Amino acid sequence: MKKKNYNMGNMPSLLPKEYLMQSITDIFNNGLPQDLYTTVNNLDELFRLDRGRVITITGVPNYGKSEFVDFLTTTYNKLYGMKTLYFSPENQPLSFHMAKLVSKYTNKKLKDVSEIEVNNTASYICDNHYFCNYQIVSKLSQIMDVAETAIKEKGVSIIVLDAYNKIEAEKPKELTETEFVSKVMDILCHFAIQFNVMVILVAHPRKMDYNHSSQSYYCPKAYDINGSANFYNKSDFVLTVHRDFDRDETIIKCDKVKFKNYGKIGECRLKYDVDSGNYYNANKNNGRYYVEDDEEIAYKPIEFTIPTAVINDPLNVEVSLYKGVSDNIGTTVNLKDFLFTDQYKAIAEEIRSGSTAEERHEIKNRYRATLPCATVCGRFTERKRDMIADYSGLMAIDIDYKGNENIISEVPNILSQLDFITYAGKSISGDGYFAICKVDNPKCLKQHFLALEQDFKELGITIDKSCKDTTRLRFASYNAEPYYNPNALTYYKVAEEPKRVSATVNPPEVKFYSSSSDSAKRVEDNIKYLINNNLSLPDDYDSWFKIGMSLCSEFGEAGRQYFHSISSLSPKYERQECDNQYDKIINAYGSGNDIGLGTLMYMFKEAKRV
Repeated sequence: MKKKNYNMGNMPSLLPKEYLMQSITDIFNNGLPQDLYTTVNNLDELFRLDRGRVITITGVPNYGKSEFVDFLTTTYNKLYGMKTLYFSPENQPLSFHMAKLVSKYTNKKLKDVSEIEVNNTASYICDNHYFCNYQIVSKLSQIMDVAETAIKEKGVSIIVLDAYNKIEAEKPKELTETEFVSKVMDILCHFAIQFNVMVILVAHPRKMDYNHSSQSYYCPKAYDINGSANFYNKSDFVLTVHRDFDRDETIIKCDKVKFKNYGKIGECRLKYDVDSGNYYNANKNNGRYYVEDDEEIAYKPIEFTIPTAVINDPLNVEVSLYKGVSDNIGTTVNLKDFLFTDQYKAIAEEIRSGSTAEERHEIKNRYRATLPCATVCGRFTERKRDMIADYSGLMAIDIDYKGNENIISEVPNILSQLDFITYAGKSISGDGYFAICKVDNPKCLKQHFLALEQDFKELGITIDKSCKDTTRLRFASYNAEPYYNPNALTYYKVAEEPKRVSATVNPPEVKFYSSSSDSAKRVEDNIKYLINNNLSLPDDYDSWFKIGMSLCSEFGEAGRQYFHSISSLSPKYERQECDNQYDKIINAYGSGNDIGLGTLMYMFKEAKRV
């Protein structure tokens, strides 16, 4: 088998105490997760699947395993927007598989679907269900490579392998079948956790006993799966799909649920609708088993809605609201109200009316002192890291125009394809974008940010490094049609701090003045500390502007070299641009601005705490 490192790549080697403490606190406060429902009561009472898990499904051939898998994937897509990658050579030709999916979405026989419905639904399926090229993808290593790409580029969150015996064997000669299956299951389990996806594996049973009295096969057990007991031992869920021909019902048997909050051992009975290929509760006593009421399953994919019971709007949370960047005490505001208000529409339109980025920044700076802003990460008694009262469980990220010039026009579409983004919109200047996602552990915001930064980097997007700060302010903005997904999934990945390297080969050296004042010495000592410890100050425009204002206020022209030294620690540093910015600050504000050296010293202090 081709070796590939499917380890816990983005997880730290040793999880910090705060992460562990927060995880048990979350369970204590919110209860154990119940996770993904299907809205089919009989099924939901038996089990609820989850991301980051491996589900093995078995059953007698031609008894409905693949149909049931397709029912799960289309249902999770309708309810949660989850996308699927199929390695399903048994569903050939591919046109047959597509036809089955069309029927499941429209809830009709294919011949009863109008041409417009077929085209719309097929287009929707192509944007939400992806298929391996079975002509060239057959080995497990190839499938995993395709899956990793689909996750990162298409936002896939369900991987279907149907069936195990169709995966071309890469078994080393020295391994037994049991040992090989064990390694395959380890790969799948690690992959599911690493990328936080659901892996559904279909595995056939060995030769089954035939019941001559009922003229059907006996229902297989979990340990009847052909090849190895490790299919059962290493799966998180093991399900069996079986048919009761006498009662015209499908039996779904759950032989393993790794954690009891996800369900129980047992079975339920469902009715199978031959027209649509969908399943319903077997106790539906209406004489006909397909749904006559279109409202029971939305049949227009574009209009799929999420059941109210599923939604727990993450934006409906209290955060701190500040009158401007100099306000550190603030009040509270509902984050959703702050994001969706049109109160700041006139200001946003005025700022965005500037013909150039420089002009828009100039207009924005006029409002800096009075433009409201909020701390998306939580509510603070005072805007300091150790003064947070409540975490919101959210993280905001900025995607500036600078550094993303070649991809900025594609950013809105990319954000809308990421299933962990709950909100996205334009910044107040209209040049860049910001997005909000729910994180698993808000106390490990920095680790979540580092993983998210890497994920976006692989998409070709640079996100602002300052967003790993819990006290980071989000300026009020206005978006007529923001991207909004109240049922977005939680972002679980974390990463370690990479070794930092100075952005320039020969950064400007700190210039020391022979008659240095106490203020100059403090600045110089702090700059040397940053250089010696491979640290930097936030390099977003607003922070950069404040650094320049602080230096100008205290030192005037003599602060220019300090401005270069600090700026050179950022990958964005350009000498000429740095000079131009300092010229603007001196000409427009001189040394009498209201941002003093205290602002810069606070930023130094926060950098040391990173």
